[in-house]
Amino acid sequence: MPTFNKDRGLYSIDHHERRPPPPMPANTTQDADDAQPPRGVDRTTVLLADDDDAFRESLVLWLAADERWDVREATDGEEALAKLDGAVDILVLDRRMPILSGPEVVDRLDETGFEGSVIVLSAFEPDGHLDENDTTMYLTKPVDRETFVDALTRRR
Repeated sequence: MPTFNKDRGLYSIDHHERRPPPPMPANTTQDADDAQPPRGVDRTTVLLADDDDAFRESLVLWLAADERWDVREATDGEEALAKLDGAVDILVLDRRMPILSGPEVVDRLDETGFEGSVIVLSAFEPDGHLDENDTTMYLTKPVDRETFVDALTRRR
């Protein structure tokens, strides 16, 4: 409970006061592997592959607010291929990543049996090495939440 300190003219909070932790949002759990979709909600699994941790986390937060999405993350192309299984519906891929680049991942998708959508999200324009003909969609950064979620929704 805040208290007013007359000498300092400020309110202060007793940080030693025990409070229960805030409730977790309905669409998150302690262990994502044990998460079950809410009844009646058709969930789409999205694998986000981007080596920019802050940008990737923004994408995760945009999707976490909506119970339609199950999100997986990869920090490079090799990790993306390793996490690509039959449950993944949409692969969101940065173009320039360590170990395997976006174009190298796209070239190897035939070896995986992946049949979902591939959306490239890159700061670089499409070119002869990777363009809309190689992927389901090519978005150029920066991208806002509405554009990104709309692109995923159209590919569900």
